[in-house]
Amino acid sequence: MEVTRLYFDQIKGQDFAKRYISNAMNKNMLNNAYIFEGIKGIGKKTFAREFAKILIGVSPENSPDFNVIAKEEGSHRIKIEKIRKMKEDVYEKPISDYKIYVIENAELMSEEAQNAILKTIEEPPGYAIFILIAENKEALLNTIKSRCDIVKFVPLSNDIVKNHLIENLGLDEEYAKMCANFSKGSITRAIELANDEEFKEMREFIQNCISIISEKKKLEIERLADGVEKYEKQIMNFLDIMVNYFRDIIMFKEGINLLTNTDRITFIENMSDKINGSQIAKIIDIIEDTKKKLKGFCSFKMSMQVMFLNIYEVIK
Repeated sequence: MEVTRLYFDQIKGQDFAKRYISNAMNKNMLNNAYIFEGIKGIGKKTFAREFAKILIGVSPENSPDFNVIAKEEGSHRIKIEKIRKMKEDVYEKPISDYKIYVIENAELMSEEAQNAILKTIEEPPGYAIFILIAENKEALLNTIKSRCDIVKFVPLSNDIVKNHLIENLGLDEEYAKMCANFSKGSITRAIELANDEEFKEMREFIQNCISIISEKKKLEIERLADGVEKYEKQIMNFLDIMVNYFRDIIMFKEGINLLTNTDRITFIENMSDKINGSQIAKIIDIIEDTKKKLKGFCSFKMSMQVMFLNIYEVIK
């Protein structure tokens, strides 16, 4: 009986990871080391716990055979002392058939810490399984990657994220759908957005900017640069959201039902009557060009002033 499927069916999405690990277990071909790679908030840690639950036969949190190595709060690195302690612990035989070590944010190990764990991964006790969780495997040493099976976790579908928000946060469908659209497939990111008052305020401010742009009044459009200053630290997010609004207006005009700001249909419809598609395409190009300039360390204030002035030249 393929009991693995009964466990992994609780995991949302991640069909490749389910098949890969299930097949290895059913064929008794488990590796001693894995890298679970993918963006934050798509189920890597949850999957690791379900994997451990199958192997050790009990809830991981209740077993000394399940160990999590993570950075300490306030630290930017996983300390080498934690790796050294793990290396000592791994040779104490488990109560169950396996001893499992999950290293969260494995890319935060220093090169010294990675070298320290390498020999253990190269010559592990047969009962030991190491799961390195990372957003980007390229931050790990090639010698570590070559000894691990790499399991790629992909962003979740918008529907999975949306339904999670409705079921667990009680959000209404339209707001949940909007948060899912902005989440880039991450439940963690979607939850953060749903609870982020600054995100809500930023969207309101951006809508106000677009309304002012649609009125084609030069002085008021130029003044928008001053209001954007409070979002300087989040300017890339700000500009991305602004682009999303303009793209939504184009898609609404063309009857394409793939809007990001699904909770603002009335606003988008109103703007679609005031700004034509050619103007919107040029405005999006201006915003994207501004993003490039800001990445090149151009003056923030000057960049905003030039951006809104150029937008006025398109809209007038």
